[in-house]
Amino acid sequence: MANLNLSTRVRIGILLATIAIIAAAGVFLWQSTANRQRQLVYEIPPGTAARLAAGEEVNIFPSTIVIDLRYHDTLIIQNNDSAEVTIGPFRIVPGQRFVQRYWNPGTYELICSVHQGEQLRIEVR
Repeated sequence: MANLNLSTRVRIGILLATIAIIAAAGVFLWQSTANRQRQLVYEIPPGTAARLAAGEEVNIFPSTIVIDLRYHDTLIIQNNDSAEVTIGPFRIVPGQRFVQRYWNPGTYELICSVHQGEQLRIEVR
């Protein structure tokens, strides 16, 4: 290394510093995407209970909600109707926001007062 002139040493230093910065940025980006959460948000709009009482078909949820553990999915149900909603053992009052995280794979068949056939299926993968 004693034979290297100053400009070569400076270039090597700049190159090493650049590599270190790129590596640090890569680790930061990887970590931020690895910890990212997805939110599956469903809104029960105003007038839903009245539409159901009138015999209308209401499609708020898909036939099956798929929760992906790789993305740390969170299920969020916002009740903006004037009537309470039942989903599984939970009652969601008007204006309430229901937040549910799942930690283990499985299939859940829940009673749902606003879903066709009053059944809601949640698959956790």
